[in-house]
Amino acid sequence: MKMNDLKRSQGFTIIEVVVTISVAAIISIGLVSYISDSADSLYDSSRRSKMASAGRTAIDRMALELHNALPRSIRVTPTTGLNPSGDQCIEFIPVRAATNYINPSFSGSGTMSFDVIEFFPTLEDTVASDAYAAIFPTNNTAILYDGDNPDGDYTQWPNFPARRPIQKIATISDTDPSDMNISVVNLVTSHRFRRRSPTKRFFVVDQPVSFCVVEDKLYRYSNYGFFADQVQREEGTGSPSCSVAAAHPDNRCLPDYSAIAEGRIKTLITDSIDNKDIIAFGIGTQSLTRNSLVKIELNFSSEGDSLRLNHEVLTRSVP
Repeated sequence: MKMNDLKRSQGFTIIEVVVTISVAAIISIGLVSYISDSADSLYDSSRRSKMASAGRTAIDRMALELHNALPRSIRVTPTTGLNPSGDQCIEFIPVRAATNYINPSFSGSGTMSFDVIEFFPTLEDTVASDAYAAIFPTNNTAILYDGDNPDGDYTQWPNFPARRPIQKIATISDTDPSDMNISVVNLVTSHRFRRRSPTKRFFVVDQPVSFCVVEDKLYRYSNYGFFADQVQREEGTGSPSCSVAAAHPDNRCLPDYSAIAEGRIKTLITDSIDNKDIIAFGIGTQSLTRNSLVKIELNFSSEGDSLRLNHEVLTRSVP
């Protein structure tokens, strides 16, 4: 009995201790490796999720705005001649409101004002000087943007010719309070619209908007004016340097951040774009009898992971 008690009091042997430590170390290494791999996987999954969310948010924003574009106003810069970073722009004229016209001028020297069915909600006494009237945009998209036309003696910018589907609005008013269904559109100058709309459709639109892929970033540009040739350079870039001086045919440029104080806006939408071998924007054939599709394709890349997003937007080409 005493011998058994002595054996029990001797404890573990060195071999048992070494084996125990070795097994515990192996288990610990495996556990740490498992936790580390799980943490890395969680981080990678979170990064990919954020990249996908940012990309989808950017595409959804562009799609929402393109749905509200003036018919036949969407245009994209060519992919030839652009730098290897995949830079490209899509431009359109956003619609603020729409209704039916009553008596605008389509002949003669034009008129300074005309009647339309009242907007809902009303635009009377609310439209500022940055609004424009548009009726039946035609197959020639460039004439919607022809605000840098040198004809005439106007000092006001933009300078639309007297016979175009678009002209600047001075005010929208109600000259006959007894008639609650009629509003009067007053233009900045006498104007004759180019063609009648089969459905008598009238649009109030804002200045053009551009979404541009510039290297690895997507920007939104607005409040930069109307130019017959699509703009794809920022202020102060390129040769000759682009400027925003008084109305002049050669002053074609998108705003840089420094121009925000002047009302011209540049906004960063998203980054981590890698479109070196991808065409970001494409538009199908537009006609006056059917709508068209805009294709958006952006490739996002971050820390070795890539995510390519494709989206198609149905646009209104039938005015």
